[in-house]
Amino acid sequence: MAGSPARGAIEPLAPDLSPYAGELEQRGKLLYKLLAFFLALSLVPLMVAGFLLIHVGNNIIQKQIIGVKQEIAQKVASNVTNYLEDKRNALQIVHKSSDFLTMDPRRQSEILSNVMNAYPMFMRMTVIDLNGAEVSAVNRMGGASSEDIRHDEMEALRSIRSLGDYIGPVSRSPEGYPQMTLGVPIERIPGRPIGVLLGVVNLIDLSSLVKDIVIDQKGYCYIVDMQNLEMIAHPDINTLLSTTPPPEIQALKTLREQNHDVFEGNQADMGAIEYADQTNTYLASYATVPPPLNWKVFVQEPTSEAYEASSQMRREIAFILIGVLLFTTLIGYGMSRFIVKRVHTLQEAMEQVGEGNFDVPFVPTSNDEFGSLTDKFIWMAGSLKDKTLKLVYAQKELQKWNSELEKRVQERTRDLKEAQDQLIAGEKLAALGQMASVVGHELRNPLAVMNNSVYFIKTKLGAAAGEAGLDSKIDKHIHILENEIIKSNAIIRDVLDFARNRALNAAPRKIDELVEKALERIQFPPDVVPAKKLTLGDLEVPVDEDELRQVLVNLMENACQAMTSGGTLSVGTRTYGDMIEITIGDSGCGIPQEHLSKIFAPFFTTKSRGTGLGLAVVKKIIERHQGQIDVQSKVGEGTQFFIRLPIKGVTLAAAKKSVEKA
Repeated sequence: MAGSPARGAIEPLAPDLSPYAGELEQRGKLLYKLLAFFLALSLVPLMVAGFLLIHVGNNIIQKQIIGVKQEIAQKVASNVTNYLEDKRNALQIVHKSSDFLTMDPRRQSEILSNVMNAYPMFMRMTVIDLNGAEVSAVNRMGGASSEDIRHDEMEALRSIRSLGDYIGPVSRSPEGYPQMTLGVPIERIPGRPIGVLLGVVNLIDLSSLVKDIVIDQKGYCYIVDMQNLEMIAHPDINTLLSTTPPPEIQALKTLREQNHDVFEGNQADMGAIEYADQTNTYLASYATVPPPLNWKVFVQEPTSEAYEASSQMRREIAFILIGVLLFTTLIGYGMSRFIVKRVHTLQEAMEQVGEGNFDVPFVPTSNDEFGSLTDKFIWMAGSLKDKTLKLVYAQKELQKWNSELEKRVQERTRDLKEAQDQLIAGEKLAALGQMASVVGHELRNPLAVMNNSVYFIKTKLGAAAGEAGLDSKIDKHIHILENEIIKSNAIIRDVLDFARNRALNAAPRKIDELVEKALERIQFPPDVVPAKKLTLGDLEVPVDEDELRQVLVNLMENACQAMTSGGTLSVGTRTYGDMIEITIGDSGCGIPQEHLSKIFAPFFTTKSRGTGLGLAVVKKIIERHQGQIDVQSKVGEGTQFFIRLPIKGVTLAAAKKSVEKA
């Protein structure tokens, strides 16, 4: 099917799909779902196999790396054993010679000197008898025997008597080099020693031995006496001679503190450890020098270098997996795109139908399930078009009737509201008028009698006092009575004014003159200054002079009362379109915002005394003149009242209507 979208558009019933736009957008992910399905189907097994391969390969490579370094450590340990065995054999050869067995000190010294020349690593050779007395001695550095040397000789003598050959603990030469004492018994008859041959061996050659071992770029080998945690051999001679423990020894101490059994059990003779210092993490494989020495040979290098082959293997496998992922993604994307493209074509046609365009563009069909779905959709679009046209006509008719009904309901509601307001206002005013009449009659007569009585008392007391005059306290209380009577009459007048229903006596008057006359009636406090800006001139407006004067005087007096600390009473007039505007403002305390909406309500007041009818009477008078009154106020800055009256005045019909409402 093909056609113009405008010709088949049905605007009135076009559905608003905006609330569902986000949901449709979230659902329109078939391409990604198919792609994810293909990727999961092909890549999950591959990824699992790849990770297993990486894990297994990594373990095998690391074991091989550790094994190679352990073999190196074993080889070095074997060389250390051979080195010490060679020095002990030298002692065995010496003490078995016939010239040496004579125990002739001179002859023994000659032999020992020759041996020391042949073996530079011997620093001292000594012969002692079974009593511990020194028979002969040759010292490469010269000097007499020290207390430490004598102590070693005694230990060697005791050991040889009970165990045979003697291997002493590692000690330090005066220069700081590691050394140890080897001893063999001097026997003419096997099993019956006649003395002991001791040789102090400098172990510096072991450092040369480990220095020649090169392991990658940063790997090296060193030997540690595990009994005292002391460095025996190290490729760096400064580290060997340092008086402070090197990092390797500190790391071994920390490992022992954390795990006392770290070099026990299966890990006693051979194993591997990892430790970290402030700059790097190291892998150290170790092997044990055979007893009786408690030495271990460590082959150490940074883990980043040691496991480089493992890291390289992981990177290569990762690159292969990424390549397979990209290839599979491209293939899956192509297949998914082919399937989703036809779904998108049908989806676009559905969106046009949803927007009200039932003449959908051409949608390709096929002989598969997609083709059947397309034929059903085209049939549905035609059926929807016919039914929608009928619904549109019915909708227009319904809207027409709804509009007329709504208009009528609004008119009737407005009329009922006005009638209800008029009825309520009439009932209130009627009740207030009856109450005002009763109150005015019942209170004004007693107030008049009280006023006459006060006048009589004042006159009699004044005559009796003569020239001395009235007592000040009596005169004060008489004035209080007179003022309270005046205030009570004012309250009665406000109530009667608000409830009064007399006709409006409107006549043309000059507004500026009325404002001037109102100002003349105001008794300004000493610190209140009036400011006038009257611009109407001779313009006359039909108003009830008495009522408008009452409005102006009331507002001006309120303004003066608001300026308790003095200020300016501003009064102005001007034209305001087809109306005139009278502005009365003060610089007093202002009115809080929460009270502005209530100030014109009857009986509302914030003063300690008063009826709250002053502004209600003002508003009533202005409305009787078909005018408006507005107020603007800000606390601490002052208040302004705006009175607007029509220039043409109040019509007779409007005046009568205002009386009826009142």
